[in-house]
Amino acid sequence: MNKKLLVLVLIGWLLVACNGTGEESVADLPTAVPTIVIVESDGDSNALDDTPVEVEVESESGEDTAVTTDTESEPSTDQIAEPDTVNLDEIILYKEPQGVDYRTTLEFIMTVEDEVVGSANAQGNRTANPDASEIVFTMTGDAVGELGETMTITQIEDAFYAVLPPQPCITLSGQSGFENPFGLFLDTGGFLTEDAQRVMPDETINGVDSAHFALSEQNLLDWEVYEIYEADLYIAKDGGYVTRLRILGRGVNNVLNSNASQEGEIFYELNFIPEPVPVIQVPQGCTDATEINTQYPVLADATAVQSAPGLFSYETQTPFDEVIAFYKETLTANNEWAIAQEIVQEPNASITFTGAGGTLMVNLGPGPSGGIIVGILSTP
Repeated sequence: MNKKLLVLVLIGWLLVACNGTGEESVADLPTAVPTIVIVESDGDSNALDDTPVEVEVESESGEDTAVTTDTESEPSTDQIAEPDTVNLDEIILYKEPQGVDYRTTLEFIMTVEDEVVGSANAQGNRTANPDASEIVFTMTGDAVGELGETMTITQIEDAFYAVLPPQPCITLSGQSGFENPFGLFLDTGGFLTEDAQRVMPDETINGVDSAHFALSEQNLLDWEVYEIYEADLYIAKDGGYVTRLRILGRGVNNVLNSNASQEGEIFYELNFIPEPVPVIQVPQGCTDATEINTQYPVLADATAVQSAPGLFSYETQTPFDEVIAFYKETLTANNEWAIAQEIVQEPNASITFTGAGGTLMVNLGPGPSGGIIVGILSTP
């Protein structure tokens, strides 16, 4: 989750560097929910029930059968799906089936007096080989905010691309950990809480045999949904991942509605659909991360390289004073650039150069990996 925050901070930083705005870029992202995993127990039942070692249950044949916590027995699908409740506080894990391609869909809509005030729709794809994912967000009404009507986030191996019109594409190379759309965008901040009750019968959701749990207002205390009309959580019996979360109720929401105190009808549906998906490609208008280059000097240990038109940045582990000396010496060496302004207050610095090519600003600040972020902004 730290990687998620890092990505959003970097995007916000780039937007600020590009146009001096973007203060609400993180807050405007659609809020989603965590995957909820039924943990397979190898004999330890603590994840689902702290009591007992043996209980009597009725089998499909009608006979009473003793179920024990024999640590040498492999857990069956029936044993995994047996509990009558699932604890949404304890079982909040980002777990996706390994080696499986899948799609994710999200619909998030708020209406007030039968009129849609804001909506967010997301379509996501994930491939296991190559390791890649993409999510396209479409916003309407009050949900549009500072990020605009569409937003595309793409990850291919260790490269990351963000398209937020009208801003140019942001390309990050040397980044990893963005491979799971759930892990990148879904919120672990207490969206769901307490126990959810099992509902029978089980259902097949998106082609997956799933256990059905009903949600109540008590499960959504931190989401300001005051009345639940219908709310269901489906968890794959084999694998323990969410196949669908669907909520219809009444409350307030400051993501979809600029009037944070205004009540309205809220519809939310998240789906996980395991099926083949198209090959994920570098978004149109983005520079392939493997081809990133710059006309400006870059320190040899550069990592986490980011590129957008007029903007280039990276992280270095080179000492602060040496970074400043490097840019002052290399940029003025051939009299192409002259220092117009220098502001240094460690760990931050800003050096402005002027020349025939326009204005060049080199900014330094603390990096997320303990080094120094170097940002180079050029204007004609």
